[in-house]
Amino acid sequence: MSRDLPANLKALCSYHKSIAEVCRQLGMNRSQFNRYLSGETFPSLRIMRRMCDFFGVEEAEILMPHGQFMELIRLKPQESGVRAETNKIAAIAEDLRMGSRSGLDRYVGYYFTYYNSMSHPGMILRALTQIYRTRHGINVKSIENVGLPGQAKFTCKYEGACFLLGDRLFMTVMEMLTRNEVMQIIFYPSYNNRINYLTGVVTGVAARAPRPPAATRMVCQYLGQSLDLRKSLKLSGLYQPDDTSIPAEVRHMLSGGLRAGSGLIEAPLP
Repeated sequence: MSRDLPANLKALCSYHKSIAEVCRQLGMNRSQFNRYLSGETFPSLRIMRRMCDFFGVEEAEILMPHGQFMELIRLKPQESGVRAETNKIAAIAEDLRMGSRSGLDRYVGYYFTYYNSMSHPGMILRALTQIYRTRHGINVKSIENVGLPGQAKFTCKYEGACFLLGDRLFMTVMEMLTRNEVMQIIFYPSYNNRINYLTGVVTGVAARAPRPPAATRMVCQYLGQSLDLRKSLKLSGLYQPDDTSIPAEVRHMLSGGLRAGSGLIEAPLP
C-alpha cells in the first residue's frame, strides 16, 4: 500500500468545500472514505478509478511521493478544484445537476413530447418522455417510434440529464441505440401550481441524408406520475399537423416560430 495515498487524498480534498461534499459528489459513504484518508484500507481498483476521474489525476500520479504530488497538482488548473482541464465540462455539469435537484422535483413524471419532425418535415412527432429522480440528480429518457401510420417504424431511445440555469430548464440527451446524435432542449419553466405544458426549442440532427442539423419548437404535455406504458407507447409516432388526436393547444404552439425579420426560431410563452 502506498503510504503517500492518504496524504495525497487529503491534499486533493483541500481544494473542495469539505470532505462531506467530496463524498456526496463521489456517491461514497463518509466512513468508507475516512478509512482511505487514514490509510486504514486501500481502495479497490474500481473506487480508485472513480476518485481519480473525479479529482482529475491519473492513478500513477495519486500514488506518487507526497512532495512530488504536491508539485504536480500545483500545476493543474484550479477552476474546478484540481480537476484536469479535460474534466471541466463534467465537473460543471455535476455541480449544475446536484444544485438543480430540489427545483426540478416538481417536474418529475411522464410527458408526451411533441415537435416538428426533423426527419419527416411537415409532420409532428409525438414521443413518450419520463423525467425521474436519481441519487445524482434528475434524469430524462424518451422513446420515439418514428414512422407513418400503417408503415414500419424505427425506434429512437434518448437518455440524458436535466438542470436549471438562469431560470430556464435545460435537457441534454443522447440517442442510445446508435449513439450518433445529441439533442439540446431548452424549456420555459412552469410558473403554475399545476404543470400542463412546457414549451421550448430543441436542436438536433435529422435522421435522413445528409443528416442536417436542425432546430424547431418543442412542447411537453404532462401526463402524471404513472400511466399505462404500453398504451402510451402505441401513441408515439408521426402525425399530420392538423390531426385532431393531438391537442389543439399543442398544434398551435408548434406552428410558426420564426421571428419575423430575424431568422430566429423562438418558443412561445406557455
